[in-house]
Amino acid sequence: MIKNTFLYVLLALSSAFYANGQSDSLEAPRYLRMAEDYKNNAAFDSAVFYYEKAASALQYTVKRKHLMHCYNQLGILLTRQDQYEKATDYLNKALSIGQTTLDSNDLLLAVTYVGLGVVTAAEEKYNQSLVYHNKALAIRLAKLGEYHADVATSYGNIGNVYLRTKDYDKSIDAHLKAMQIREKLFGTSSSEVSQSYYHLGNAYREKKEYQTSLEYYDKALKNRIELLGPNHKDIAILYNAMSEVYYLMGDKDQGAFYHSKAVGIDKQ
Repeated sequence: MIKNTFLYVLLALSSAFYANGQSDSLEAPRYLRMAEDYKNNAAFDSAVFYYEKAASALQYTVKRKHLMHCYNQLGILLTRQDQYEKATDYLNKALSIGQTTLDSNDLLLAVTYVGLGVVTAAEEKYNQSLVYHNKALAIRLAKLGEYHADVATSYGNIGNVYLRTKDYDKSIDAHLKAMQIREKLFGTSSSEVSQSYYHLGNAYREKKEYQTSLEYYDKALKNRIELLGPNHKDIAILYNAMSEVYYLMGDKDQGAFYHSKAVGIDKQ
């Protein structure tokens, strides 16, 4: 009798757990939509909350790509919040799903590698970061071809890591590749190309090729003013960058001039 009662309780609990899991899994699409909406509106804490709920609900389904997407987004968002250990845990979960269920050149796997590349760079594990970013680049080149925005993004990511390792020539090479792709895709007056100009300005500044640095900053500045107007905070960032280069060149007057322009925007 005791044995039968125990069996009955166990079955009842199992049925309740299954029913709850099945019910929860039906909520996964709603949780995912809410997470995406909050992310798009820069409400990142709420986005994390609903991505976690969606991931939990998706455990009961066969939708492994959806679950992997949730883990990727959690890794990306938590990296932005400097929660590197938790971000890495989610990204490794995504990687495990990708490596066991997807083709080795699946673009979703490239997103995971990018996330891991970003978080390892934030932790100053630069060699590991380059491994991940190069894996993402290889997938994107294989699936998307050379002239694609995501390929340019991967080159830009690689360029930024090389800048932090003080390998300025490799940084410049990667950013030039990104710039060339973006110019072909978006034209020379686009925000995407402006981003490349800015990073090239940074790399040439660190290489102490100040005139070339200023040329790229100036290109970025003209683009940004055209796209955003003269008083946007991004314009102040460029003025400050140019001011720093002029000071490094020993031109205090121009350094002070661009610094004052940046301050003028910041005070508005």
